[in-house]
Amino acid sequence: MSLHQTIRDSLPVRLGNRKYNIAVGRLARSTVDPIRQGFDTQGQPGEQSLNQAGVWKRSRDDWNLGAGQREADTAESILRQFHTSLGIDPWTKNEIKLHKATSKTHTTSGTNLYMCVANAGTERVYIADGSAVYYSENGTSWVNTNLTSPAGGAITAMASDGFYVYVASDASSGEIQRIEGNNVSNVSSPTANTDYWAIDDVDGLWVASGYLVASVGKRLTVIAQGSAPATSFDVTTSTYDQISEWKSVVTSPVGIFAAGNNGDQGRIFYINISDSTQSGLDTPAISAELPMGETINSMCAYGGYLIVATNKGIRMAAIQGQGFLTWGSRIDITNGVDVLEPQGEFVWFSWQDYNGTNTGLGRLKLSEFTEEMVPSYASDLMATTTGGSNPIQGIASLGGIRIFSVSGSGGWREQSTYITSGTINEGRFRWGVTELKAPVSIEMRHSGLDTGESVAITVTSDDTTTTTITSDTKDDYTSGIKAISGVTGEYIVPSLTLTGPGSSTPILHRWTVRAIPMPFVAEVIRLPIILTTQTGYENRDIYQDTWDDYSYIRSLLEDRALVTFKMGDESKTVYVAGISYEEGSISKWSDDSGWFEGVLTVSVVTVQGS
Repeated sequence: MSLHQTIRDSLPVRLGNRKYNIAVGRLARSTVDPIRQGFDTQGQPGEQSLNQAGVWKRSRDDWNLGAGQREADTAESILRQFHTSLGIDPWTKNEIKLHKATSKTHTTSGTNLYMCVANAGTERVYIADGSAVYYSENGTSWVNTNLTSPAGGAITAMASDGFYVYVASDASSGEIQRIEGNNVSNVSSPTANTDYWAIDDVDGLWVASGYLVASVGKRLTVIAQGSAPATSFDVTTSTYDQISEWKSVVTSPVGIFAAGNNGDQGRIFYINISDSTQSGLDTPAISAELPMGETINSMCAYGGYLIVATNKGIRMAAIQGQGFLTWGSRIDITNGVDVLEPQGEFVWFSWQDYNGTNTGLGRLKLSEFTEEMVPSYASDLMATTTGGSNPIQGIASLGGIRIFSVSGSGGWREQSTYITSGTINEGRFRWGVTELKAPVSIEMRHSGLDTGESVAITVTSDDTTTTTITSDTKDDYTSGIKAISGVTGEYIVPSLTLTGPGSSTPILHRWTVRAIPMPFVAEVIRLPIILTTQTGYENRDIYQDTWDDYSYIRSLLEDRALVTFKMGDESKTVYVAGISYEEGSISKWSDDSGWFEGVLTVSVVTVQGS
């Protein structure tokens, strides 16, 4: 290194690989406003109409598109869809409230707790339990009069045509027994092939389009009134090579669909109703196959759709013409879905081991879709005092009340009271940018709260820092705007906790979180660099080649190169945004007349990461 270079390195300002002196009195600095001014071009005012220079807000007042959305406000997000919930009923427009409580009304360690409903003058719900069948008119008190062993052994399948209940057993001389809803005594002196049918090893039983259909392994056969079971009534034989087990048979507007599994792949078949066979049903024709690794547990029909429960979740399929199916995307449910129960616009489904503690039900809303053939859904009633690993084996609706069975536990009934606490995770809000943001206030609008009721909102940042605001105001419909601090993050997760005394539920109508965006603030520094042949600094005259220095700085501008800028104790990464000799800043030609001497104003802009 030359002596000249060593001396020049003592100059106070570094830009890139060179050092310079500056005219301190002309130094200027300013920040760049990171928030552009917005203009609302939409016809209807909304949040986009607010001044972007102030706090930004995120609100939710509608939860009808259910769960399943982690990212709450990205470009593809749906503002009416949340992430997860437990104990929260989101299905009333513009409000959330606590779910009804449940209680165990039939206690057993049985593991064959199938359920169905029949009405032969009085509506009753039936539950299998070992070799017995219990029934109830209210889901609270259960009896098994005359039904201690209606099928002569442990029950393996149950079905109903709405009037009769049919049960099958695995006894060595097995049978299917018909139970009349209001005359259970008929099982004591039944008539062969009218009230019962002798058939061994039945593992599935369904009623579809007026046909009672049973499965024995690969065999699918019609159980005909007044006729003994026979292979002449078979729809498929015991050597049928398209499936290894049958799982469901349902009625549809165009015929019958049957579902089974072939190894680890689920298949759905269309069965035409015809007079060409003794059974009245044609040979099944393949309609659709699931991907390898996905098997079918059950199905139900809803209008022109099939709802299919699989080991991975729920699929919806549109019925096209004579048995063709078009699939929607799958709703993934941990541990899969075993049982479906359609009622009105809803379909309840089994949700085993929801969170390691709770096992119970989920609910689909078929009047609201998040995408084509993907209905909204959320968790529903739970058996809160049993281990989460117990599977759900039956779901029934009795007078608008949900009843379900938990294997190894018993029958559970929806109560008129409410659970005492429920939570909803609203998902990750990024306020449309990846920059940090700091929530500054929270507001909740709720119905007046009774004694023992409260509504709390917690905001959690991506580094798990949290703050919580709780409202327990009585006879007040809003919590007011509450200031918060101490939470910053790229995304913020609001979660609500509703608490009640059990006899009532708080009702939340809206929440709002306001935040300040914290983007990187760039700074423009106008450096008045002294470009003279001899530059004085600390009682020294330092030589500069003014043309060479000008060319170097201009190359930084043209290349948009990121370079180091140091001045005093400050060190930043910058790029050169402009250079100029302002009027009056050129004093003379350089000594060699190759360029000018004077003050060159260099505008540099700081960049994030410096």
